Amino acid sequence: MRRPSLESVRKPLTTAAIDVICPAWNRSEATRPTIDSVLAQTFTDWRLLVVSDGSTDDTDDVVRSYENERVRLIRSERHGHPGGPCNIGLAAATAPAVAYLDSDDQWLPEHLSVLQREFDAGTRMVVTASIGRNEQGEEVYRSHPLNGVWHPELQLLWAFCEPSRVGHPRGLAEDVGGWTTEHTGMEDWDLWLRLADAGERFRTVNDRTVVMYLSDTSRRRTMTVRHRLTLGTLPDQRACERLTEEIRDPKIQEELRSSFVTEMLRFPHAKAAAGDLVVPAGMSVEDALTQMQEFVTDPATPMLRELTYVEEDGHFAVVQPLQCSSDRHAERLRAFLTTHDAGRHAVVRRLIATVTRQRRDRDRPAPETP
Repeated sequence: MRRPSLESVRKPLTTAAIDVICPAWNRSEATRPTIDSVLAQTFTDWRLLVVSDGSTDDTDDVVRSYENERVRLIRSERHGHPGGPCNIGLAAATAPAVAYLDSDDQWLPEHLSVLQREFDAGTRMVVTASIGRNEQGEEVYRSHPLNGVWHPELQLLWAFCEPSRVGHPRGLAEDVGGWTTEHTGMEDWDLWLRLADAGERFRTVNDRTVVMYLSDTSRRRTMTVRHRLTLGTLPDQRACERLTEEIRDPKIQEELRSSFVTEMLRFPHAKAAAGDLVVPAGMSVEDALTQMQEFVTDPATPMLRELTYVEEDGHFAVVQPLQCSSDRHAERLRAFLTTHDAGRHAVVRRLIATVTRQRRDRDRPAPETP
């Protein structure tokens, strides 16, 4: 793990109950609202470690301009992603607990108080709720309580939470190898998966304490999807077009929706019965399951990613794109979906077989007339 720069360690370090790790690159004045949101916390026993990832603008000067010994600058060489700076922040941390804050997000005043409340109750991994705003500052969502329903295997399906919402005891991340330095675009997702594999369990709360600023150019939204689950093959482009038409048929859509609902509800019910399903503090498991049923049966709820076609070796593979943090994650997700999305897969494979047979029948030479 990379050590903090000399610029940081030459100065005497203050101690605190929570060290806040904030990776930043070329944020200049835009980082002030982020830092100000930490200064405005009602819980004051914190130290902010801003790790400048080789910034070439005046970001470092902006951080230095804060005449508060709790706001510290650590300058590092350029990594190009948050994993390296987060590891540097962890190496410099001395507090019993750490929290993360992306340089384009902000905390509401109670955030650290909520984290400390949970730490005092013995919680290790804490995740708060959030508010999303676009680049114009307009509110676009408030996280739903269902976002706080968690299980290690459910976490395979989507990126459970952003770093700015998470706090945990110092040393937890290092025990599983720290933040990945691979350029995956989903370093946080990778870390949460490894922590869950190590036996850690998230505690979710409905306190909305984080303001997430959403950008259409963020790496997670623009990254290439590298992994997939192949459901079958088709002979040509026309067969692909025909399959798309078949899938859009209202009767097929109803069949797919029914399979989706069945599979999406069976898993959490089984985990709830085993006592393994995490629901937000203050919500009952029964209420969570009821809300899940309302959500998945709503026709407006998307049924994960649409199928795509990939040309290879003279045919077209019918694939379900998988957004994953690593090859190992993709392997596990494929296994999960093969078991828990079998109903929809069976429908698609049946349609692939039908379309392929139709194409072959069309291309079969007509019998010769005697």
